Amino acid sequence: MKKIISKLFLIFLVVLVLSYAFYQFFGWQFAARQYKKHVISELKANSTAAIAAPEKLVYTLRYMGLPSGKAILRVDGVGDYKGKNVYFLSGKARTSDFVSVFFEIEGWVKSKLDKSELNSLYFQEHSQATGHRQNDKVIIYNQDEHYLEVDGEQFRMLPDTVDPLSSFYVIRLIDFELLKGGYSLNVKSRKRDRTLYVEYKDTELLDTPFGKLETYKIYIHLKRVKATSRHEISGYMWVTADEKRIPVSIDINTKAGPVSARLLDLDL
Repeated sequence: MKKIISKLFLIFLVVLVLSYAFYQFFGWQFAARQYKKHVISELKANSTAAIAAPEKLVYTLRYMGLPSGKAILRVDGVGDYKGKNVYFLSGKARTSDFVSVFFEIEGWVKSKLDKSELNSLYFQEHSQATGHRQNDKVIIYNQDEHYLEVDGEQFRMLPDTVDPLSSFYVIRLIDFELLKGGYSLNVKSRKRDRTLYVEYKDTELLDTPFGKLETYKIYIHLKRVKATSRHEISGYMWVTADEKRIPVSIDINTKAGPVSARLLDLDL
């Protein structure tokens, strides 16, 4: 009798683990379908602006094909900062409950992007990872004299540099003709200068839980200035084929492994 109970318990445990694994792999599609009507309505909403505040984009994240977390990006508003008209941007991310059992990462970022010049004026970062010291950083960008300031220390930077969060939005805001010919952004939030190259590749009908969406397929390539190929990050981003260019899907390869993001929900 004990052997039968043990076998049944083992079978139950295996089924439970397999069911959970199945949900982890396909949960995004199930969850996304819950928001299907709302997402389609938001994507079809008439708008003449690429970005309008408030805006909220929600993504599920995967690392090496495994569900790893969720990210939320926001355009919180448009207003004045040091005499400049800026976008107030924010983002936050955290590992999934399953990943957090082994290793937890949680953080948020804020930035101020010059609306006319499309360069960064301010960037703030907070992150906490299991076994690591909490990271808090505020960066002030001096675009006139080409330096950024971190904790009172100054570092040179290239003209029209943007922070990592703002670069996500600049890709949506620049003239689409520039994307067709290939466009490079200077990106910096630490000591090293990086170049983000983006280029329109094709128009593709993308199959999503929200139905088939017409998208622009954009190649993205991030690398350190004067660095070897091992420091490079490259991949593709699919954005809606309209003036809003909402990122629907992102697949990139890094030296630590493949990373992807899939749109889950949004409010425009």
